Amino acid sequence: MLALAVAAAAALPLVLQAQDRPSATIVEDSSAFAVSPTNRIVYSVPHMKRVQHVIIERDDVSVADLSGKGKIIVERDKFMPVPPPVTYIVNGLVWAPDGRHIAITMTTISAEGDEKGSDDDDDNNGNPQQNSQRIAMPSNGKKVVALLDDEGHEIKVGGSKTRFIENASNGAWLADGQTAVYLTGIGPYKIVRVRLSDGQSSTLFEDHTFDSVVWDAARNQAFAVSQNLSISGRTALMQLDLIHEGVHEITRLPNFQGQLTVSASGKKVGYFMDGDTIEVRELASPVKFVRVRTGPGKFEFSHDDQRILLKRGPVDKSGSLVWVGLSDNSFVPILHGLEFHDFEITPDGNTVIVMDPGKGILKIYPLR
Repeated sequence: MLALAVAAAAALPLVLQAQDRPSATIVEDSSAFAVSPTNRIVYSVPHMKRVQHVIIERDDVSVADLSGKGKIIVERDKFMPVPPPVTYIVNGLVWAPDGRHIAITMTTISAEGDEKGSDDDDDNNGNPQQNSQRIAMPSNGKKVVALLDDEGHEIKVGGSKTRFIENASNGAWLADGQTAVYLTGIGPYKIVRVRLSDGQSSTLFEDHTFDSVVWDAARNQAFAVSQNLSISGRTALMQLDLIHEGVHEITRLPNFQGQLTVSASGKKVGYFMDGDTIEVRELASPVKFVRVRTGPGKFEFSHDDQRILLKRGPVDKSGSLVWVGLSDNSFVPILHGLEFHDFEITPDGNTVIVMDPGKGILKIYPLR
């Protein structure tokens, strides 16, 4: 028995390990990134600028392929000209299922007293387009969603009086490439759907709220955890049809800590049931579950749904990466136990992109 266990452990790294050296590196001080269904990487790069005696942040956004070659699609000073001295910080990037559109969740912050501009601003050239953007910008500290194509062209909501979708977060495109969804509130959340062509929007599911939501946009659905949508009035895991507003209660959840995650296949959903244990439900048989005691971390499913890749430690801190087997509770470290700030597996399951701590350099490792 011991010999079999040793042999199995020795064989696992051949299947699960990443290569020792990255196949490509993106040497940028990135703050957020996401991988498209076609294996392209969109990432943001923060830049600081002094304007009117204040320091503001504005982020470039670039798209690269797995060779690391790419281009800037959002140039900070063209995207948000100065004046006014507006900070915009990219909080999250999400690709559309078609791989040609991007949703950007940002925080925008206007410097106090900048509403009328300043005569001594060296960057003030009286450009009327800049003035119109000053009027359209949200006030201090708002979450907004910007919708773009993969060349960086903004896509406006028909009939909207504002440049971005305001008071919104966690924006995503649905499969038709014409409809977007997003969350409002700071938790619990409401779900809003908007049609870009004419701006027709509606709050879905009769204004019910959700404690956690994860999109499965390729299938025009989401998974959510809620109390007030459950027939029983207890916390339950829901499957939501975002087109027809259908609701299916998958199972009740006696315990839910957070980090709701759906596999690439859409067949499994996982979450932390407490601070140390991940619970995985298969949608075809949700009464059955697998529990793995991992300690805290961020996780994603492997392409075959048989394992999860876990970044150990607090989600917002750096940690080492470990493959965790869902059927055998195996733990297989990868990348020599080095620590990374973030990671994402490509949809085809063949590559992992990691973000180095500190500088935010992105490294691309093929999985063997």
